[in-house]
Amino acid sequence: MTEHPNTRLAATLVDAFSRGDLDTVAGFFAPDAVWDLPGHSAVAGTYKGPQEIVGFLAKAYELSGGTLRLDVIDILGSDWGAVQVQHVTADHDGRHLDCVEILAHHIVDGVIISTHHRPDQDAIDAFFG
Repeated sequence: MTEHPNTRLAATLVDAFSRGDLDTVAGFFAPDAVWDLPGHSAVAGTYKGPQEIVGFLAKAYELSGGTLRLDVIDILGSDWGAVQVQHVTADHDGRHLDCVEILAHHIVDGVIISTHHRPDQDAIDAFFG
């Protein structure tokens, strides 16, 4: 069975983020893309456009003291987009984060138009405050 192109897109996005290549990350998002992360933490919110999305990702990394790490569990691709399941860890200022998140990326014509980020909400809110 051939890997779906949207699976490869999401995997390449994760690789760029893991290398700290936020310029490449920004290029995966449509100009009017929306990233939604619910909750009450310092990183919760709705981010619009590549620059806000990359700003949010950079802020999460900064607030983790540079310890934020993600390991992909699986990425499932289809014509609609890709669903990314990942294990996220971080340790900073006596706080520990260890949770599984699901990101649903809606992809049209090779760019992400929306991401619905669904983590362990209690864990994210406690870690990022």
